[in-house]
Amino acid sequence: MYFILSQIMGIIALIIIAVSYFSKNKKFFLFLQIFANFFYALSFIFVNAFTAGINTFISIVKVVCFYFYEKANKKAPLYFVVIFIVCYITVGIVFYRNILDIIPIITAIIFSFAFWIRDMVYVRFLIVFPNLLLIFYSIMTQAYTSALLSVLEISVIVIAILKDYFERRKINYLL
Repeated sequence: MYFILSQIMGIIALIIIAVSYFSKNKKFFLFLQIFANFFYALSFIFVNAFTAGINTFISIVKVVCFYFYEKANKKAPLYFVVIFIVCYITVGIVFYRNILDIIPIITAIIFSFAFWIRDMVYVRFLIVFPNLLLIFYSIMTQAYTSALLSVLEISVIVIAILKDYFERRKINYLL
């Protein structure tokens, strides 16, 4: 039962995240990420991958903070990133079961720096590597739709990067 719920939560997260990467506006991107992360966290919790699930819930708080800074047209202070990194590491220590539990800590740290950056071009590039790690982690923890989510997320990011590149190239060509 919980395995099926995990997969359903992963599918919902997958759809929301896919839509978020086509946003040109960082506020809307962060807004969608908040909701996607909720379902993403549940997909891990339902398969007992607590380090990833709890760190994803912490990420929701992080994204909400970044969202409000972005909404005020300000950059979040770097100490926010440090605070969240300490939280991720603490959760990792408390819920550590095996070497795999290091992966969600590393990915959460990289995501924190990526979300701190305001330029969506750089955000997209920085999010590719942690998603590669999450594919492996999700398969190993049987959160299969979460693995699919990471594959789709990487695909969507690549498409968004290419779309942005060709739009910029077209604009430069017209100038």
